Amino acid sequence: MRITYHTSIDQDVIEKYKLRNTDEIQFDFLIMCYLNSPDGWSQDGYFFEPSDNGKIRIRLSSTDVINKACGFSGKALSCAILGGTKMYLNAERWFHGSKESKLKLEDYRQYMVSHEMGHILGKEHVKCSGKGSLAPIMLQHTIGIGECIPNTDVKG
Repeated sequence: MRITYHTSIDQDVIEKYKLRNTDEIQFDFLIMCYLNSPDGWSQDGYFFEPSDNGKIRIRLSSTDVINKACGFSGKALSCAILGGTKMYLNAERWFHGSKESKLKLEDYRQYMVSHEMGHILGKEHVKCSGKGSLAPIMLQHTIGIGECIPNTDVKG
């Protein structure tokens, strides 16, 4: 199944992190790579294609914007509505990751994109299935993976 998407970076994020045009191009490229990763939702037959008129809107946003849009209170989380068309990636997490996830920054970014796209595809949160098992992509890694092993494969 082909799904089109469009990426953007909010102006306040551009200003805070002093991003340039090349940073925006890199963000677009990374999103495309993460969405179409062999370890991602392509395993379920999805192919993601960038488009100015994309069905899914992916925004790199500040915590304040996300808190308002998603009804959070003071949390530095990303969000997407179950079955929706909007994904908000938290800029603080994009640039600094999450120690609780036990993932390197690039792997954490892969997790963020795959997890939030999972919500858009209708997937809900799950728990760690037990000590030593791979952390499911729909586990909230940002909060912590418990006794699970860090993982970015959606089938892990």
